[in-house]
Amino acid sequence: MAVIAHSDKLRNRARRDLKRALHDAVPHVSWIVIEKGSAGTRAARHARRDHPDVVVVAGGDGTVRAATQGLVHSGIPMAVLPVGTANLFASALGLPAHAADLVELIASGATRTLDTGTCNGMSFNIMGGTGFDAAVMDDAEAAKERLGSLAYFRAGAREARNRQPFEMSVELDGTNVFEGMATGLVVGNIGMIKGGIQALPDASPTDGKLDLAVITAAGLRDWASLMLAAARHRQHSSGHALLWQGTSVIVRCDAKHRFELDGGVKGRARRFEFGIDPESLVVCAPADSG
Repeated sequence: MAVIAHSDKLRNRARRDLKRALHDAVPHVSWIVIEKGSAGTRAARHARRDHPDVVVVAGGDGTVRAATQGLVHSGIPMAVLPVGTANLFASALGLPAHAADLVELIASGATRTLDTGTCNGMSFNIMGGTGFDAAVMDDAEAAKERLGSLAYFRAGAREARNRQPFEMSVELDGTNVFEGMATGLVVGNIGMIKGGIQALPDASPTDGKLDLAVITAAGLRDWASLMLAAARHRQHSSGHALLWQGTSVIVRCDAKHRFELDGGVKGRARRFEFGIDPESLVVCAPADSG
């Protein structure tokens, strides 16, 4: 077994608990400690060289995303110990939060094979986006270790008040489906966001499709209306979001905008190419999860 551990996330008691649980169950464990989530890709590719039975990833959604990029199409199961701020991937799949329970799950041999998304050559598990979505993630980054989930809600309220629409065109599976002013775009493989809300109610990591939402909400009133509709699973009728499903999405913007993948801002771009990579990742997970 190989373990990829984010040093800032897997601390003290959590690290001791994982080491103890693995020591009692696994004859040989190699540890790869990383200091930032993005290093998970190189760490996963390094771990693959020894052909481990399982790669355990201890970190948040960003670390899991990066490790996924290094494990897709390897057939090696990834087990996740969620020790980040949001942990949306683990929540969506019903993964255990304690080391002993995770080791029990691994020992059971239960796995699921999931689709992964791609954006401009990078993998993602949950969702990617630009505009409002990316701005919230960027704004919350500095405070999330101190404030936890509150950092996202505070950033969301600020962006809802100040976010200005920009020009965007969207092509889905070769057909132009949107051209106009929008405040954001989200493309998802898993639709859950903070608070257990399904931002993309039809999203599934096993249907071979991406779910796409173009957001037109502007101002606190529009955003409050959209969030209420999302809580009621009525985004389709909110008037502030347009939703589709497909396998290939090309987005063109009027200028370079920040974009995020699984909660981490990855830079700025003017053009985004999203795709779906079906049945590309094996995950240790209960068979009826997600």
